[in-house]
Amino acid sequence: MAKDRGKKTAFRRPENTREERKGIQTRELLTFSFKDMDETQPSNSPQSIKTWRDDGLLADLFKRLKELSKLTRDEALRQGQIKVYGDFPSKTDFTHPKHVDKNVAWGVIKAIGGQIPTVAGYVIESTFYVVFFDRNHRFWKSTKKNT
Repeated sequence: MAKDRGKKTAFRRPENTREERKGIQTRELLTFSFKDMDETQPSNSPQSIKTWRDDGLLADLFKRLKELSKLTRDEALRQGQIKVYGDFPSKTDFTHPKHVDKNVAWGVIKAIGGQIPTVAGYVIESTFYVVFFDRNHRFWKSTKKNT
């Protein structure tokens, strides 16, 4: 073994046989963050991971996030699965949390275990930051149509 040390072996690759690596085209898929989650609002009925688990909505939320994580932000917006409103709503049962910047684009993830429950938060690039659970659709209150 000691005799082979330092001995150079000649390796020659035949000319023009190198395969070019194909570039993998990646899509920037949606990701989710719970770092700014606020489980204290609305004050009359706070919603938390525990209350959503007890109400059977937590499993629906995770299924929904799994579905959305296969999409880019643009795909989710185009399909209406995420709605971005922009400013914090003026007609809401929630208050703007102090720990969230005032200049973020607020929006919701729709259709979590039915038509009414949503998750409210904000979007920066391809990340949706979950801030509120909203089982009664009180984050962005709108007037009822055709009633």
